[in-house]
Amino acid sequence: MKLFPKSFEKRRVFENRRHPEIPILVYQAIMVLIFPAMAMAADTTPADVTAFIHDAQICQYLAGEWDSTLPDARRLDLAEETGARCATIDVRQKSLRRKYRHNKTLLAKNKHL
Repeated sequence: MKLFPKSFEKRRVFENRRHPEIPILVYQAIMVLIFPAMAMAADTTPADVTAFIHDAQICQYLAGEWDSTLPDARRLDLAEETGARCATIDVRQKSLRRKYRHNKTLLAKNKHL
């Protein structure tokens, strides 16, 4: 069974091997294991920034939910939730901007900062 084109048949590298496809399979397995790890490592956002972005998105959502035609119970729930999540959002944003002011890629990538 010939696995390689004629140009490889002339080379003695593959003549003495019982299974010449093994190095290729090993190389492919290594690449499959390495590339996802490299991709995940390239996109790491600090945990405090991730938590802030989550809370900022919730604040935006809650601000969009507010309507003057809502029942009083729902308005009270929204006010409590907004107060709990959004009371310190401005202070946290300034703190994170100060903390990561030298990380331009992080600031550019996250519109909430």
